[in-house]
Amino acid sequence: MSDFSEQEKNILRNSPLLKHLSERNYQLFMAISSRATFGKGDLLLKEGEISDDFFIIISGTVGLYKKDDENSDPEFIEKLATGETIDEMRAIQNRTCALTVIATESVVVLHTSISQLHALENQRCHKAIVEAIIKIISDRLFHSNETILNKIHEQKRKSKQLLFSLFSMIVLIIFLCELGIGLYYTLNPMDFCNWISALPAESAKVSL
Repeated sequence: MSDFSEQEKNILRNSPLLKHLSERNYQLFMAISSRATFGKGDLLLKEGEISDDFFIIISGTVGLYKKDDENSDPEFIEKLATGETIDEMRAIQNRTCALTVIATESVVVLHTSISQLHALENQRCHKAIVEAIIKIISDRLFHSNETILNKIHEQKRKSKQLLFSLFSMIVLIIFLCELGIGLYYTLNPMDFCNWISALPAESAKVSL
């Protein structure tokens, strides 16, 4: 912990992954972790490769990238910033990296070894970390569902506005047509008389 400033310690202790740990588990986790720095453009993780590392961002930002298929170029997904965890799912079960992670600026991270976290002497700490990861995933799903619902409601609201606008335009067009016809015959009464005269007798009676 001596490698970290007080501000960095506060960031780590209040990060989503570590803030619910007991002091004992927190100290165990920090004992198997270290401070690391990456420059802009440096690769932290590469999609499809095995890595023993996962990270918590202390400062700076990283970009997440993923391929559509093996032959395509990685596409940018989003950025992660201070306090966020990078590819924490592999702490539950270490497998190939799901994403490519690249520093978008100078980045300071807490680097943790997954194999050390899985070691027998750290099982209690590992269990606490898994519980924290499950909570993070649950929160993300909740917020994702909220975002989806908000988008659905927004689309419905826009659809109603569009229908109302179309209806208003139709009513306005009909009104303007009637107004135009009325003005035309007001300004040209002879045309109106000629039009009436041209109608069949029964229709003329109804009109009159």
